[in-house]
Amino acid sequence: MSSTNINIIDDNEILSEKLGFQLEEIVLQLMNKKQLITIGLSGGSLIDLLASNLPRLQLPWARLRFFFVDERFVPFTSDDSTYASYQAKLFRKLPLTEKNVIKIDPDATSVEQCAQDYENKLLETLTEDDKSFDILLLGMGPDGHTASLFPDHPGLKVDQGIVTSIKDSPKPPPERVTLTLTTINQAKYKIVVATGESKSTIVREVLQDKSTKYPIGQVKDLIWYLDKAAGSKL
Repeated sequence: MSSTNINIIDDNEILSEKLGFQLEEIVLQLMNKKQLITIGLSGGSLIDLLASNLPRLQLPWARLRFFFVDERFVPFTSDDSTYASYQAKLFRKLPLTEKNVIKIDPDATSVEQCAQDYENKLLETLTEDDKSFDILLLGMGPDGHTASLFPDHPGLKVDQGIVTSIKDSPKPPPERVTLTLTTINQAKYKIVVATGESKSTIVREVLQDKSTKYPIGQVKDLIWYLDKAAGSKL
């Protein structure tokens, strides 16, 4: 267990700052190697953490392409829309245009069509020969799920394409699109943020016991950001 990849931070404001600075450091390194930098976003508590610090960072905004690690197949007017939450809390604070954010088509005729359309959009953005993303910011649920990949769910085993559709998510809403586990593992940098005591047992099992029974435990080379409660059993 490499301590350099595990950050336990008591104060959420400091956690937000350290996460932002790590993101800034990675982006500045990548700037020297490529023109466009892809950053995958997750929902939940990560939105507020990024919204409190990202607007203060000196990033090459025009060269960034934000997209979503997973998204609910709902209208953008829905409270369940991750894009809508980012738009309200973060994107409007940043010097971004429409081309900076890659999002699903909520008007697709089915979740399967939505997933295919989203994959096509992402493939148009990827310039790497290996079609890998640069940075993924992941969350983790109390059940150990990440993105919309849930324990013992068939979606976890999909390894074709970079995106898959979920029709029966154990957590509502049921229809979602998500990056596949293979796609997540191929990303250059994978950062997971977990907060709250309800995550502490799985955090311990994954980091100390090396358990792979949870989706988050099947993601390789993670950089962890934990609050004191989530890291309390380490």
